[in-house]
Amino acid sequence: MIPSHDQFTSSSPQPASATAADAPRARTREARLSWIGSKLAQLIDVEAAQLDALHHRIWMRILQSGLEPAAPRNETDQLAIHILAVATLADDVASKDGPQAAMAAVMQASGKTLEPGLAEKFLHLANSPIFWRALQSDVAAA
Repeated sequence: MIPSHDQFTSSSPQPASATAADAPRARTREARLSWIGSKLAQLIDVEAAQLDALHHRIWMRILQSGLEPAAPRNETDQLAIHILAVATLADDVASKDGPQAAMAAVMQASGKTLEPGLAEKFLHLANSPIFWRALQSDVAAA
């Protein structure tokens, strides 16, 4: 049997008195990276069949984050690597210094360590306060 998705989205257990309606749980880092990656993947010109493979490669790269990076297997894997570079930078900076700092960091890294097109798409997404609120809560609709 496949484990519940909930085990990947909760960063800490809720108090026994709290319910999902009372207090939304924060997403884990892995879930945040996946969510950002998913939103970016939806904005780029990828065929529906490739989109599933891209989501799979994003999750595989997230799960392998503590291991020595493997060389890209194919074009889809390379795209997953580029998407995760944007997501990782944005998440790391936002968790320390907030959304505005994350957007500034992505803008500064665009064309240097990040693919400019993906950075631009991220900045378009990140301009909305709804993006940041949804990112912080696993109750929000993705």
